[in-house]
Amino acid sequence: MIRYLSHLFSWVFLPLLMPLYGLLITMYYPIHTYHSSRISMYDIPPRQKWLLFAIFAVFSFIAPSLSYLGLYKFKIITTLDMEKREERNLPLIIMLIYGLLLFYLVQQIDTMQILPIFYSTLALSGVLVTTVFTILTRYLKISMHAGGAGILCGYLFSFFIQQPNPSLFWLCIGIVIAGTVIGSRWYLHKHTLRELVLGFSVAAFLTGIVVYSI
Repeated sequence: MIRYLSHLFSWVFLPLLMPLYGLLITMYYPIHTYHSSRISMYDIPPRQKWLLFAIFAVFSFIAPSLSYLGLYKFKIITTLDMEKREERNLPLIIMLIYGLLLFYLVQQIDTMQILPIFYSTLALSGVLVTTVFTILTRYLKISMHAGGAGILCGYLFSFFIQQPNPSLFWLCIGIVIAGTVIGSRWYLHKHTLRELVLGFSVAAFLTGIVVYSI
């Protein structure tokens, strides 16, 4: 039963999905003001909100997932989980390219700088985390699942500490998800504790710094 749940959590909380979960939470958490010249995440009209979410989803989840399926079909990677460290370089580079395209597209869409700054900083943090993970993967099998959880927690923390009514509930949910992911990957013997903690810490720190400081 525990093994089944661990596999389930690993798929529900895929690294590529974690930024989307964070984006959804902050789009629907009732905060009305942040900056006088920018609309808040919550106040974006529903149709535009889902359009922005769809754009983010295409470049951060759908396109990379289809690319990984292609790599698997042509036997460039032996498993979709990319269990061999040596097989992770190309997928990470592909993820980095899509992340750069997403960030560039966001900049082109928001030439008037009216969209919430958190939308673009979340995209930028993904680029930075992927770059660092690509470098670290040359030396160890750092956990991308834990990295995804780190992005979620770092983003939620930096988002909410800048709001007049921060949500401890959603911050706690993010921490619980991170603990679930790390525990699941450790139980399945996919990573050592060092690889899990390092993946989470690096991603949470980098994301938190980018989202808070820009």
